[in-house]
Amino acid sequence: MNPSLPALARLFSPEGCTPEQQRLLLSLLERLAVPVDTTRESAVLAQEWQRTSTLDDGRRVDPRELPARGESPELVVEQLRHLMRGTASGLSLSGMIAAVATVLASSGEARRDEGLRADEAESRVAAMVSRVVGYDEERSGGRITSGARAAVLAGLRVAIAKHAPEARRKGVPRNLYCFVSEGMEDSLLEAVETTGLGSYHLIRVRTREDGTMAAEDLRTKMLAVASGGDVPLYVVASTGAEGCPTFDDVKELREVADSVTTQYGLQPVHLHADAAWGGLYCVFNGYDLQDNPLGFETPVQEELTRLRTRLRHLHLADSVGLDFRWLGRASYPAGLFLLGNGAELRLVGLRALEAPSALALHAQLRSFGQEGYRRLLAEMLELERAPRGGAGRGLSGVLTRSGSTRRSGSPEGLELPSDLVPGVMPFAGARSSLARPRN
Repeated sequence: MNPSLPALARLFSPEGCTPEQQRLLLSLLERLAVPVDTTRESAVLAQEWQRTSTLDDGRRVDPRELPARGESPELVVEQLRHLMRGTASGLSLSGMIAAVATVLASSGEARRDEGLRADEAESRVAAMVSRVVGYDEERSGGRITSGARAAVLAGLRVAIAKHAPEARRKGVPRNLYCFVSEGMEDSLLEAVETTGLGSYHLIRVRTREDGTMAAEDLRTKMLAVASGGDVPLYVVASTGAEGCPTFDDVKELREVADSVTTQYGLQPVHLHADAAWGGLYCVFNGYDLQDNPLGFETPVQEELTRLRTRLRHLHLADSVGLDFRWLGRASYPAGLFLLGNGAELRLVGLRALEAPSALALHAQLRSFGQEGYRRLLAEMLELERAPRGGAGRGLSGVLTRSGSTRRSGSPEGLELPSDLVPGVMPFAGARSSLARPRN
């Protein structure tokens, strides 16, 4: 039996589940936990699908038709295994227990106070991550969402509500404009379309050679908007966003935005940091890289130093969006929308954007702790040094020559250029682009 599964038996009381039901449940879970071999030919998989779609009396079942009678749990599991073929990504015991706990807490009359418990868990998660990001946990607030894309939408809704409190009843004003760097506008494009602001009010800012947002171009375009009588409303910075390897200088963007609004007597621009995967590296903000108690190798220390030059200013953003499915080893929707001023959450209703993962994410954070995430994220950086097809890629995305490999599996002899730009880092591939989480 899978060693993780016996722990699940303790989640079910004898009164609520008979021993036979427990054994059946655990056997089915064990069956799900064993991945289907993806190397087999598609014809073999098709034959397996046909076999699992045949009932005991020989009748064939169309997998795209609702069956007249319910199928057995064993048959349902076999069909799920076909649809789930492949190795689970980021599966952990704490994540499995947390996901089961979420299901149990959301069902049954005995859980009438589940809403209050979930709110408390969400509050604890927001406080824990706020400290890591650099917010004042007593003043900040947050909501668990389906992902970082939902956080971009949440930030825009808060920005609109701050500028136009009547927008929820009268509609969004037509003089508001949003700004984002070229190449990462997809999430903000969805947000402006969803809110009714419209893609015409989305302004794309040029990027520097390293891929970061050009502060000079942002200033120019914000001045053009303000001088014409319109309002710069919302800026989205990339600090390790989905599919984006760059880290914008949040401090620089904050200074540019504030200088323009001060010059024209406008309300401050809402600055949102999309930190889907990069935000987790804030766990190193309080780590002593000189003393290095966890014993990270020198190249990892150097890269962490570069990352910290940008992430140490993350708290200057009005809001931050993270997604623990990228590098946080969460196997369930686990986005987090954080606001430096938690009172602003009352300006909008975000329930439609929330995901029921408060208990699960709370358990995940408590299980890993700061040291656990530091070791995990440092390992991701170390994997970037592994040779790929005779050549390796440095921790900042610069192609280097291949080196020898030590017993630990990491190569030696990789040359890291001394002039690497701190804003660039490759996405440490916990998930491939084909398997990336979607909201």
